[in-house]
Amino acid sequence: MNDILHTLLTHLERGASLAQATILTHEGSTPRSAGSRMLLAPDAGGGVRIIAGTVGGGLVEARVMGRAAQVLADGQRCVESFELTGELAAGVDMICGGRLRVFLERLEPGDLPLFRHLDQALGQGQRCLRLTPLGQGPASLLLPEGEYLGAQVDPELAREARRTGLDITAPVVFTASGREFALEPWAAASPLLIFGAGHVSRSTAQVAALVGFQVTVLDDRPDFANAERFPQARPRVLDSYDTCFDGLPSGPEAFVVIVTRGHVHDAEVLAQALRTRAGYIGMIGSRRKRDALYERLRAQGFTEADLGRVRCPIGLDIGAETPEEIAVSINAELISSRAERISSRTKMSAAGTGTPAS
Repeated sequence: MNDILHTLLTHLERGASLAQATILTHEGSTPRSAGSRMLLAPDAGGGVRIIAGTVGGGLVEARVMGRAAQVLADGQRCVESFELTGELAAGVDMICGGRLRVFLERLEPGDLPLFRHLDQALGQGQRCLRLTPLGQGPASLLLPEGEYLGAQVDPELAREARRTGLDITAPVVFTASGREFALEPWAAASPLLIFGAGHVSRSTAQVAALVGFQVTVLDDRPDFANAERFPQARPRVLDSYDTCFDGLPSGPEAFVVIVTRGHVHDAEVLAQALRTRAGYIGMIGSRRKRDALYERLRAQGFTEADLGRVRCPIGLDIGAETPEEIAVSINAELISSRAERISSRTKMSAAGTGTPAS
């Protein structure tokens, strides 16, 4: 999502207008889920071209592109509904049909301050809500601590929007005072902390950055934890592993991967990780190594519930052997864990105000 934001900023800074298509809701079998976005710019022939993202390809995307050209021309927002049956379903290789609602809007250079502030907030690890009328009227950005940017927001509307948006991970259609709004959550990429900067770490960081994690690599060896080896991550040299979580994100949103160069360091990092609220903790190693290490941790007072939080051996069992293959297995498990978390939070949000986007 943040790659789309950076593309959006680049074009608005050039003085260009864009169309943004966002899947608001999906039901059944669909090629992409709620929250998927696509940016479109005018082409030389009077139509549009995709510059970032996708809403699923096939005939659905082609029809969205046609509608986006009209939105760019007249500036009128709209919501398009698609029943994925027959020709539309075949066009995106879906056997069973589903339903999509796609929100289209024109973004202009005048929107630049709002999106710049959004980018800054995400860079600081904050979570924001963008509130946009489905009809006419400017959008607002609801910030932490009760602040907002953009259009002035009625205090009661802002409170209801914040309550609705507390746990959502995908857009919802939010209704207040007889008006419908798109309420879209924007959050920084999930932080991934990789302890150890060896061969497995290097490949794991490369793949993780490609699939949207915000990667930090930590090691006590400057020759290993450096930008030359990890250009796509944030390398950090540790004085020691004794206090390796100091100053790092370690709440439920954090993913921790332990691939240090030895059992002693693995044990030090794991003991500290279990004292955090990290949502995912994985450690490389054989079951024999795991069992021996767990006995040491039990002696330190860690419970079976604590140890049950750990994925060890880390990664999906795909018969991986090389560092690159192990990196694929680790990232497959990370992606699965992230998707389960998003699905769980989206289902929980169904009990709140608004129409859940799933």
